[in-house]
Amino acid sequence: MITSGSSNMPGTSLCFFKIILKDVGSHTELMIPEKVLRVLGEDLKDSVSLNAPSGSQWLVNLKRHEGKVWLQNGWPEFANFYSIGFGYLLVFEYKGDAKFQVLIFHPSSLEIDYPLAASDRPSTSENERVIDSSSSGDVFRPYNSTEASTKLRQEKAKDQVNKDRALSLEKSFKSKNPFFVHLMKESHIVGGGWPNVYIPKNFKEAHNNWKDKDQVILQVEGESWVVYCNLNQQCNQCRISRGWTIFARDNSLGVGDVCLFELINRSKKLFQVFIYRAAKGPEFENLPRVRSKADKARVLESVNAFEPEQPHFSVEVKNSYLYGGSITVPVQFVHKHITKDNCDVILQLPDGRVWSVKCYIKEKCAKFSAGWKNFSKENNLAAGDFCGFELVNQRLLKVVIFRLKS
Repeated sequence: MITSGSSNMPGTSLCFFKIILKDVGSHTELMIPEKVLRVLGEDLKDSVSLNAPSGSQWLVNLKRHEGKVWLQNGWPEFANFYSIGFGYLLVFEYKGDAKFQVLIFHPSSLEIDYPLAASDRPSTSENERVIDSSSSGDVFRPYNSTEASTKLRQEKAKDQVNKDRALSLEKSFKSKNPFFVHLMKESHIVGGGWPNVYIPKNFKEAHNNWKDKDQVILQVEGESWVVYCNLNQQCNQCRISRGWTIFARDNSLGVGDVCLFELINRSKKLFQVFIYRAAKGPEFENLPRVRSKADKARVLESVNAFEPEQPHFSVEVKNSYLYGGSITVPVQFVHKHITKDNCDVILQLPDGRVWSVKCYIKEKCAKFSAGWKNFSKENNLAAGDFCGFELVNQRLLKVVIFRLKS
């Protein structure tokens, strides 16, 4: 579904807008408002040119049927290049000769930074400049065609790698349960306006059996989040909306991550969610260690033998504890031995090194948060490791790390 409007006031150029209410796929079309067609008449032939403020020009073919006209071939490529998705607003201004100037606004209401298409970069002198639209003022920067071209190729190559990775995962995953895979785009994550995830139409369980506002449970490594589906029968669309923002934030989802949703309980609408992270730098390199049964048994034996004289507890490190920047700890232990309010806690390794973390308490949950990410990164923690915490005093915990072999 796409919301649109138009303006053709005397003395002004013809403009219309479109609000994108679904992700743009390879076969998506964009309808031109009928009022616009009545004004333009014969100006629109078989194709139009979409011109971005950066100077890029895109030739898009038109599809006609029963008096209506759609942007067809070339439109998905345009939308994909500018990462247009759910919640984006596009303003089209007609410039004559079947040419439209297109302004693109992010769901946050800010106009996007327009990347430069390689085919539209003429050779320029060193003192030629372009406006940086990311600032509210008239800020200028030197135009560097080589640097921009290299960056564009890198971004497109990275995007293709992520798409190939998602497709490969979908083909290789074997389960008797129904499942679907989503490559995270900006519209799916926190900061993308109204984050949500559309459930593919071939996932029949949702489209045939679910009702609007049904409760759905998403489970990651034993922790659960409640979300709600939004069902639009007219458009044959089903998406996870309310509650998704919290899930995405708590699991630190980012653009390029791949989520696999496996329905493990139909009656409860319970999904096991597997998160496969995109490569984002050294802080995302702590992948799960290879677990042999013998090695895992060795680690568990060491953890079970962890019995210091002072009060203590042990926690298995999960992926969400590495990427999310916090670790869940026993709330009963925190209430009894540390605090019933938020406070700072010192973590100390046997070699004497210390880290400060923030202990947060909310209802029946306690977490070590701010500072935990530095601790996990600097000590090279990985999913499958265990941390044993021994109380030294009210604000000091000694930490022993039990590692799986790489």
